[in-house]
This record gives sequence, C-alpha cells and structure tokens, in this order.
Amino acid sequence: MNIKIRTPQASCSPSRHRTFSALLGAALSSLTLSGLALGAGFAPVPGSALPDAWARAGASVTLNVPEVQGKVVTVGGVPAQTSRTQVTLRVPASTAPGRVQVRFVGGSDQLITTRDIEVLGAVPGAATPVEPATPEDRHLQLLLNPRLNAAQVQALLTRLLPGIGTVSSLEQLPASRPGLAPTAAATSPCGGMLADVQLQPGVLLEEALNALLQGGNGDIWYPDPISVYRAPALGQSAQAGPPSVVQTSFGYVRWPVLPTVALGHPATRGLTGAGVTIAVLDTGFTAALDTGHELTDAAGTRLNRVKPPINALVPYPTAQSLIGAGDFWEGHGTQVAILAAGNVSGVASGAEVLPIKVCSEGSGRASCNTRDVLRGLCVALNRAAANRLVINLSLGGHAPTGAIHAVLNWASSQGAVVVAAGGNGHGRGALGSPDPEEYPAAFARSHAPSQVALPLLAVASTTPGSGGRTLNSSTIWKLSPFSTLGSYLNIAAPGEALDLGHDQVYSGTSFAAPLVAGAAALLRQASLAASTPTLQTFMTTGSRVAFYGLNTGGSTPVGLPMLRLGGY
Repeated sequence: MNIKIRTPQASCSPSRHRTFSALLGAALSSLTLSGLALGAGFAPVPGSALPDAWARAGASVTLNVPEVQGKVVTVGGVPAQTSRTQVTLRVPASTAPGRVQVRFVGGSDQLITTRDIEVLGAVPGAATPVEPATPEDRHLQLLLNPRLNAAQVQALLTRLLPGIGTVSSLEQLPASRPGLAPTAAATSPCGGMLADVQLQPGVLLEEALNALLQGGNGDIWYPDPISVYRAPALGQSAQAGPPSVVQTSFGYVRWPVLPTVALGHPATRGLTGAGVTIAVLDTGFTAALDTGHELTDAAGTRLNRVKPPINALVPYPTAQSLIGAGDFWEGHGTQVAILAAGNVSGVASGAEVLPIKVCSEGSGRASCNTRDVLRGLCVALNRAAANRLVINLSLGGHAPTGAIHAVLNWASSQGAVVVAAGGNGHGRGALGSPDPEEYPAAFARSHAPSQVALPLLAVASTTPGSGGRTLNSSTIWKLSPFSTLGSYLNIAAPGEALDLGHDQVYSGTSFAAPLVAGAAALLRQASLAASTPTLQTFMTTGSRVAFYGLNTGGSTPVGLPMLRLGGY
C-alpha cells in the first residue's frame, strides 16, 4: 500500500488544464466586486509558479483582473460585471483540491485573460473519509529565498507575520549537491530556510496564504499548507486462502503465492544499476526486517551499497538525523527498498540504496507530514548527484504542495528520475465521481499553466488474470481493484500479492513503484547524459512495456503500458 500524505500542478495542451468553464457552470452563485488585489505569476523554479490566489472549495475568492475593466465578459458561462478591476468568484464546493484556471471570456467567445487559483479542500473541521481534518490545518509552511541571510529572514518574518501567526520552527534545508552550474544552483529550492507558522485564532488558512502571497515580494518562494494523512487499511480480500486469513494494515494476506515468483532482473544487457542511487523516502529501514538478506549479509549487516539510513523527521544534518531511522508499521520502507534493489527480489541489484525516513508512526498508521517529505527530498539531492539519482515516493495524498512540485521539477531538470505510487483509492471518492487524484504522482499531468507537467513515472498496480503470471501476449493483465484510476498515470507494474519469501505477500501501488524505480536505475546507468523526459519516454514505450490486456474489468482497455519484468 502506498503511504498517504495530505497537503494543499503541471504545462501541456490547454485542453488538459482544469478550468472554471467546466467547474463553475450553474454553481457560480455570484460575481461581486472587492477592493482586495491579488496577483502572482512569480516562478522561483521555472515551471513552478505561485498561483494568483488561494481559495477554499465552497467559499469566495477575490481576484485583481484589470484586463477586463470596462468590458462585457463571462466566467464559466455566467456574465460578469466589470465596472471595477476586482472580481469575486465563489468556488463550487465540489471542486477537488489543486490548481484550476479561471478564464475570462469576451464577445464572440474571445479569451481576454486567465488567472490560476489554488483550491483548498473542505472547510477545516469538515472531515471526510478522504481528507480527515488534522491539527496541521492550523499551520502553514514558508519556503524562503535561499539567498536570504539570517538577518534578512528575521526581518521578513517580522514584517509579514503580525496578525497572521507565529513561527513554530525555523530550519535551513540541506542544499543541493555542490558542483552545479551557476544557473542551476540559483534556481534550486533546497538550501533555503523553511518556516513552520502556526496561525492565530480566527485567521483562515486561505486568508493567510493570500496575504503572504501578496506581501512576499519574491522572498517567499513557496507558501503552502502543512497537513498529514493517516493511512486507512486497504480492504483487500484473500484469494484462495483459508478462513483464518489475517488482514493487516497493508492488506497483506497470510497466504503465500505459489509458486514463488522471482521479481526483477530483466534482461537489460547485464546492467545492475551500479553507480546509481535509489533514494527511498518512506518509513525508514531496519536490517532485521530483511529476513531474506536481500540488502544485508548473512550476519544481518547492511551491505556496503546500502547507505546509513537518515531520519528526515528532524532537521538535517544533526545528531538526531543520524539515528532513529528504523522502520516500523510492518516494514513498509524496508520492503520497498528490497523491491527496488534487493539481491533476489529487486530489479537493480547493484544500485546504491539511500533510505530516508519521512513518515512517523501515528495511531498504528504511518503519518507523512508534507514538511518532512520536503526535507527528505532535499536530503536526497544533497547526498547524490541528480543525474545519478532515482527518487522513489511510495506515498501520497489528495492535494498538492507547491514546494514539493518545485523540488521535483528542479530535480528532474537536473537529471533525477522521480517515481511515485499512483494510489490505492479506487472507488473511494464520492459516488459516481472520479477517483481522487494522488499527489505527487498527479503532478505527471498539467492542471494549470502555472505548473508544468513533471516527467515523473506515476505507477499503477496490475495483477495477472486467468493466464497466470506471464507476459505472453495472450495473457490478460488487469489493474488491481484497489489501484487508483487517473489520466496522470503513465506506467504500471505488478503490485498485487508480491511474494518476497515471507509469510505475507505485499499488495499496493507502494510495491509496484519500486519495481519501476529499479528499472529506472538500470536505464540511468546506461544513459547518464540522457534527459529525464527522454528516460520517461523510453520507460513507457517500445519493448520495455506491454500495452496489451490492461483493463479495469470492463470492455475497454485503458491502454496503460506495463513494465516488463523477468519472472512474469
């Protein structure tokens, strides 16, 4: 199962962007005028721009739109009064979290201008099965300009925060690995100060974000909410198992798959991933949970290619970040690392593994704070050269974080390959509605022009049909019943009932993703100079994948490419 994070997107053809033309319609209750002026477009990392405003689903937002003054325009098909330059829109309550584009249209359906809005989920306290309310709803994070010194940071926060909130913590994120070209170093979002701000009573999150957006003057690179999602159990039933099957929080089934299937080791000209680092941002790593000695020797000691685990739940580097990185919650992170690079079950058996703990234990589940994930990403970029780095993210949530988009965008531009689990939320949305998108995987497609589509690999889980575990062209492979459906998904891998020789088998897109990450390490070893988009295209086309047979149980295949892996 993929661990969940909840946080408050990506540029391709205009038709792929979410727009208010589709979202508002009759739900646009009113257009009013206001004196509040907002506006952004600031992009510290090219392709990762700030929105023009933040808004809450079901509430109103005021935009500054001088381009429409004196003109007859419509928004979402509804006439808009334009005697002044400020226009207030009501965001439909059904709008999913993420970035949307507002289109202002004049006579003859002529587009006048657009604005991008970052939509937050339901009002705090209105918990849903998808997005439970957490104390972090009263916090936000500020990723500041890395070129600010300590005095400038203090002056900035002193100027901006009165009336908004107080600083709970302030830390410096690890800088990207030295030796970058000046232009790359100047746009790296890592190395700057990260502030955790607790809001004052009565201050709405969207109001605080808009005030900081307006007053940041280019020194607040990315303001974002901070939140946590505590993963629910994956209710997956056993296949052909005895009545005594024991369900656990990952949906493991105590009924080994027979015969045992050896995952990995595709015939890729003898490549092993040597010289490439796979950073596993997860629940940590514990050698004792590697019962098959895939990443440890016979005595249970980490192999030399497995780097000392790092605890990114605390600022780095500190003494605390070098301890407390042990795994928990049934060894999620350890098993993900094994599937990526284990000696037997892994795909890239010669790659270095860098375990980075970004999730903590909370009420028997893994809790992934978006601030910790951001810190973990910068740790990975600090410890390995980007063009030799594969980042595995078997975690996610239903709303995006701008700073995480920016770090992944920058990392990809420098050659890092990012692999993200597509999610296990199929059928968990509102009745009749699409599955909730899973971030950061959903950053693989565009939602508004201010955020480019990232060349990451967004992974779905597949399971064999009646033909068994084979890649013969007559075999029907289906998407796993839990695997989230979404247009952002671009590759699939086996992710259901994976047998690593334990008394439990592993299911979830969390475990499909590291198989793709291992394959990416093989390819990166062979092509150190290739761009990340080139590697993504190579991974999703040609003989590396099987296009046939993938379907959702209906009559129309989804056409999602599936990674070819030896043993299947």
